[in-house]
Amino acid sequence: MKNLILILLVTLGLNLQAQEAKRYALKSGYIKYELSGSTKGTKELWWDDYGSKTCEVEKSTTTTKMFGIKNTEEKNTSTVLIKEKYWVADYIQNSGSTGTVPYYKEGQEFVNEMTEEEQKEFADEILAQMGGKKEGTENLNGYSCDVIKVMGIKSWIHKGLVLKTEGKILGIETNEMFVEFKPNSNVSASTFNPPSGVKFEDLSSVTGGFMGALGAFDEEMDVEENEETIAIDYSFDKFKKIVNACNIEGYRCVAVNSFDGMHSASFMKGMNSVMVIAQSDKNMDKDEDLNSFDSFRHNGHTCHFGEVEEENGSALIVEYPSDDMIVTIMAIPGKSKDELLKIDDKLQF
Repeated sequence: MKNLILILLVTLGLNLQAQEAKRYALKSGYIKYELSGSTKGTKELWWDDYGSKTCEVEKSTTTTKMFGIKNTEEKNTSTVLIKEKYWVADYIQNSGSTGTVPYYKEGQEFVNEMTEEEQKEFADEILAQMGGKKEGTENLNGYSCDVIKVMGIKSWIHKGLVLKTEGKILGIETNEMFVEFKPNSNVSASTFNPPSGVKFEDLSSVTGGFMGALGAFDEEMDVEENEETIAIDYSFDKFKKIVNACNIEGYRCVAVNSFDGMHSASFMKGMNSVMVIAQSDKNMDKDEDLNSFDSFRHNGHTCHFGEVEEENGSALIVEYPSDDMIVTIMAIPGKSKDELLKIDDKLQF
């Protein structure tokens, strides 16, 4: 379902960036970790401009044993991130990738428009939705840390920097402990030069994703990439005015865009998202997945509601034949038909 995949890509990009804005409360510095457990080795991190520039180098060996079969994986990587641009070098595979973080600007604007209290609430919502919890504060070698446990991993975090982690997932034990920490130390600008010694493949498109985060959608998008989308005639300025006036309780509108012949708006509450997308009704004939949706009438419009199982979401599609337009309202995680209809009632197209 191409259009819903596009919606999810936008949402994932925004979710990622919301967590990247001003990553650390310390302007610059250096930290070195000792890795133990299933993975043994070292990891080093340099940062500047509160984390908008980072360089991470890891040299490690991971040993796992499953069904009596032992597997060993070597890692020697260097990753540089400067705002929306990244480079990843794998010196064992003698390969590299580079690209840009999707929707970086929108993500920065999203967080920068929040007050400090709103940012804290946003972070707490994300933690809760991931099943995590705060376990209090502890002093770790002289540094006061928030102790957070999420998805089986326990972390000690000082001013946004993880100083220690421990946990076990699927039998793989993960332990990291800082052995050297230089907060607010000067870091040479050359530290953030792209890694040398490998040839980089450019993955700048949205479907390439940031360091593979969106790579799971590559194959499906490639299959449909030759399917032409018919551009919408509906005014983008009018669309923008309507969605900006729409108040979805607990959600914040983080971006309004026009792309690939469609108009879109993204609303977020922690990691929960609601996407509104308007496109030409001529594109609906191409969407075979609508056959599984429930069709009905609401407020004089033909509507279609269905679950989007692969994205753990749901979608409501409303037809506006007088404007040659259909409007899709998609929620991740899914909402009920009545909940999406209430959002539709607030959109005065």
